[in-house]
Amino acid sequence: MELTGFELEVHLPEARESVVDGLRRCSKEPLMVLDTCQRLEVFGTSEPQPFQHASVTRRWSTQESFERLVRVAAGLESRIIGELEVLGQVREAYRVFRQITAGNEPALDRMFQDALALARKARKDSGIDRELTSIGAIAARKLIECVPDGKPIAVIGAGSLAGSIARYLGKRGNSPIHVASRCPENALRLAEKIGGFGAGLDAIAGPLGEAWGIVCATAAPHPVVYEQHLGSDPRPLMIIDLGVPPDCEASIVDRPGTTYVPLADIEQKSNHNSAKREAAAEVASGIVREGAAAWYAERGAVV
Repeated sequence: MELTGFELEVHLPEARESVVDGLRRCSKEPLMVLDTCQRLEVFGTSEPQPFQHASVTRRWSTQESFERLVRVAAGLESRIIGELEVLGQVREAYRVFRQITAGNEPALDRMFQDALALARKARKDSGIDRELTSIGAIAARKLIECVPDGKPIAVIGAGSLAGSIARYLGKRGNSPIHVASRCPENALRLAEKIGGFGAGLDAIAGPLGEAWGIVCATAAPHPVVYEQHLGSDPRPLMIIDLGVPPDCEASIVDRPGTTYVPLADIEQKSNHNSAKREAAAEVASGIVREGAAAWYAERGAVV
């Protein structure tokens, strides 16, 4: 049995859902369909049937297909090298494949399990996803590490960056989270998603006066956080300011008991981690390449 892989391009965005559903359920041979914001790729034993609004743009043979799937799952083909989310996306594609085929494709099933196992090994042995590279994740991790469990954290802003930080804190942290935004509706919507509290900027004095950690990520052209917002409680306070220009007034930088972290420091950490990930990617690529060759020699040619 030959494993084949194909990259597809959907010419009409509105047709993508129907194309993906057709690939999963209407193909003559079963396919594992990997549908993400960056790619639409399928893996199986034959070329997918033609669709009106989609075409095949790349093809991979058995060993190439196996290696491609492993590289994707290992984060080697992602815009952010080593991203962890894509491993979950490949697992979900495999889960749907198993559900549709009801476990009646043992040879293909084994190939996909082997690919996922090798991807996990490449990630673990290389450490490719060990260092955070996104601004939001680095900021959120720093707060989690420095703010004692259970002490409140305030997120100022409700845009994409503030949203990613709030979701990271909500998923991995153990602190109550207060979200404040110029638009109270946006703050409430984000807070509801993470189990936190939301309010408008005109009501930030209360949350900021109690917070042990604050992250600011707004697009305001002027400061939105002032010293009087921070209260007089002599607690250790960490503020991460990701605003451009800064969201905090200048005097907060030297406020006693406050650790102020500007955007430049987070960007420096991101660049440093990115360089480490690129080095890890070289190691991971070698593991995948050697593992795919060994897989094909032992199993792929005779499955």
